[in-house]
Amino acid sequence: MKTVERIIGYRMGTGGSSGVGYLKQVLDHRFFPELWQLRTEL
Repeated sequence: MKTVERIIGYRMGTGGSSGVGYLKQVLDHRFFPELWQLRTEL
C-alpha cells in the first residue's frame, strides 16, 4: 500500500479509480468470509 501511495500518490488510478483511496477501501472488504472464519478456527 505504501509503495503504491509513494508511486502514484493520491492521483487518479488506472481505469478511472480513485487510486490509493480505492485500494484502501478494497483492502477492508473480505471475500469468502466463511474461509476467513475457518482459517481463524484452525
